[in-house]
Amino acid sequence: HSQEANQVSDVIPFSTTIRTLENGLGVIVMPMPTNGLAAFWTVVRTGSRDEYEPGRSGFAHFFEHMMFRGTERYPAEAYLRFMIGIGADANAYTTDDHTAYHIAMAAEDLEQVLDIESDRFQHLSYSEPAFQTEAGAVYGEYRKSRTEPTFSLYEAAVAAAFHEHTYGHTTMGFEKDIAAMPTLYEYSREFFKRYYRPENTVLLFTGDVTAERVLPLVEKYYGGWQRGYVTPNIPVE
Repeated sequence: HSQEANQVSDVIPFSTTIRTLENGLGVIVMPMPTNGLAAFWTVVRTGSRDEYEPGRSGFAHFFEHMMFRGTERYPAEAYLRFMIGIGADANAYTTDDHTAYHIAMAAEDLEQVLDIESDRFQHLSYSEPAFQTEAGAVYGEYRKSRTEPTFSLYEAAVAAAFHEHTYGHTTMGFEKDIAAMPTLYEYSREFFKRYYRPENTVLLFTGDVTAERVLPLVEKYYGGWQRGYVTPNIPVE
């Protein structure tokens, strides 16, 4: 349980507490004056660079979508209803190097949010039909992106720049891989099991929060999350 408070600097003028749980989960708490508002980020250190297996590009971005499909405790509709009910703004994005899930909310709702967020990161659950529906939506998103000249130019540029390294495909992935996604339900579960693990994740809390309040709640809701991260075999170039 390493814990430290940094020196306040001109760059980050807020006292910050950093801690690592027994299971490897990183936690950063940065209080700042926000009149009852808080932001909670979950950063998974997996992006499109981790998609090293042939025919399997695009899964990091795909999982950003699947994470909103819910769990047995909180199906997708219940998750959405809860977030709207507390007036929270929940969204996510994927990059080459990480996937970030972020929520802006009232600080008083923190424990409820940790309950529902910890559930989906540990117990994501989706059927094969739901998986196939979302795969189709992702392919639609790709085709829409292809209509933008800058996207097509960027796609060609990274393919020309990297022939071995996984930076050779965009975050969305190769089109042929995206088109084949509906047939890869079992692989999708393997991807989640491999990368969505505590030692590959960092939680960031800012706003009207304190380490004294946040850390026991993180321990309560995330302490049982099992290690299991598998390092991707990314080619050197």
